[in-house]
Amino acid sequence: MLTSKSPTLKVIGGIYKGRNLQMAPLEVTRASKAILKESLFNTLSADIVGANFVEFFAGSGSIGIEALSRGAKFAMFFERNKKSFAVLESNLANICQNLYKLIFGDTFNAYSTALQTINAPCIGYIDPPFDIRENMDDIYVKCFKMIENLDSNVFSLIVLEHHSKLIIPEKINTFAHIKTKRFGKSSLSYFG
Repeated sequence: MLTSKSPTLKVIGGIYKGRNLQMAPLEVTRASKAILKESLFNTLSADIVGANFVEFFAGSGSIGIEALSRGAKFAMFFERNKKSFAVLESNLANICQNLYKLIFGDTFNAYSTALQTINAPCIGYIDPPFDIRENMDDIYVKCFKMIENLDSNVFSLIVLEHHSKLIIPEKINTFAHIKTKRFGKSSLSYFG
């Protein structure tokens, strides 16, 4: 159950600017830094307006909700943790009047079927979860494989949030690495 004492973060721009979002439990997810989120949406700028948006590992949904706030026409959210999914559902129900779809389950198992209903232009955001017991590189290998399988006729842009030490390939199937922006230990890499 969500309480008013739960930690929150705010929508930073668009029609929902200033609205509070409940955060997913910190033991299962981590929030993207505000500076990173601001940079992402400054980079996307007008490209977000009228686009579809997919947040592949949603947590509390702060990135996808920000996209909806700034003009995305539809968003799809994937989340496998029950507590995080409850927070995501609550955030969307309390804030968004836009069209969205929630997918409960493992993103790596669910994305290929779920994405059959999404249309171009689409922007994908990938911020994979990992815990200290697993090899971080393994989760990124899975993410690169997922990007490789995405339809470049649907996805005009893929953004990967990752540890800054990760070596980024220049090309993943038909997606070319455009640029990487670094924010301390975290970075955003853009593929189009």
